[in-house]
Amino acid sequence: MKRGTACPCGWQHSAASPRATQALQLQEHVFWACTGASAIRRAIHHNLPVSVQLLPRHVWLLEQPCQTVRKGVWYVVCLAALTAMLRARGLMFSTLARTGVEPAVVETRAVHLFLAALKDFAACQGSVSSFSDLSQAHPFVYARPNASLAVSLQLPP
Repeated sequence: MKRGTACPCGWQHSAASPRATQALQLQEHVFWACTGASAIRRAIHHNLPVSVQLLPRHVWLLEQPCQTVRKGVWYVVCLAALTAMLRARGLMFSTLARTGVEPAVVETRAVHLFLAALKDFAACQGSVSSFSDLSQAHPFVYARPNASLAVSLQLPP
């Protein structure tokens, strides 16, 4: 399987489309519709208010989908998500495609990559961080009493 033309999840770009369109199709697949990306998207959406619709522009362009999430936190969520989506695709090509692992395993690994990226961010923030006033009700991360950050990612069932 040539990279960029098909995906281990079964997706394939339209061969009749111009190259520029194929590139956009690949971007949309990798960072929105692929197995790992879909799982990460569901995890993000599960932590937003029920009335919020998560759109590609919210993640790709770092646009807040609602005012509930502080802008700086949303930037971190998006960058963690995009990084995890790309790494999940790499996993599919490197090991999972050869072993024939079920999509549920890919989804679980993708969400764990996303969670690990959020935890890395939280661990790097000191007590004098600009996020030290986040309440426990804040989605994704919150400040502990000692002002260090903790991840509060609720996973969908």
